[in-house]
Amino acid sequence: MKTEKILEKSEISRERIVEAAIALLNRQGIEKLTMRGLAGSLNIKAASLYWHIKDKQDLYDAIAEKMSSEIKPSCGLKDARAYLLEAAALYRKKLLEVRDSVEIFMHSAPVTPQRIELIKNIVICLLHLGIKEENCLIAGHLFNNYILSFTADEVIVQTEHKDAPNPFAGILGTGYKPLNRDKQFLRGLEVLFAGFKILE
Repeated sequence: MKTEKILEKSEISRERIVEAAIALLNRQGIEKLTMRGLAGSLNIKAASLYWHIKDKQDLYDAIAEKMSSEIKPSCGLKDARAYLLEAAALYRKKLLEVRDSVEIFMHSAPVTPQRIELIKNIVICLLHLGIKEENCLIAGHLFNNYILSFTADEVIVQTEHKDAPNPFAGILGTGYKPLNRDKQFLRGLEVLFAGFKILE
């Protein structure tokens, strides 16, 4: 009878666990992301996970950290507006790639190195745009929450209500044609940047 190999502690790592957790998320969603289920997907005992991941909160933090590490705008910090636009686009792209990742980020504090680095760069860009230091926290929250909420709505529409009628069509007339999601996302960012001027 064929038996599955049980991995030794030396054969697993925090990185491998996080990759397996993301794969499990994409297959079954956050409700099925348990330490026991994750251990099963790796063919290891659940107790072995705790050498690398303290608990589910630590797992959420690790997933958010890995995703944040892949948000690397190519334009650099010389052009603050370009950096923020590219960072927002990459952030949205990563959220759409990993099922239930918006919920992961919402339940995870930005206390890990890559997330802190990303936040630091965003704050630098906000300062370059002329936003006062005391208002950077407000602007940063608005920027982050816009991306999370837009993507969360996008996922719901695409997966659960893709055939639902558009409520705006009846109000705006039969000729109403909404912008595609990419253009809507960009237009929302433009509105956000316009609002940032109030914080200068």
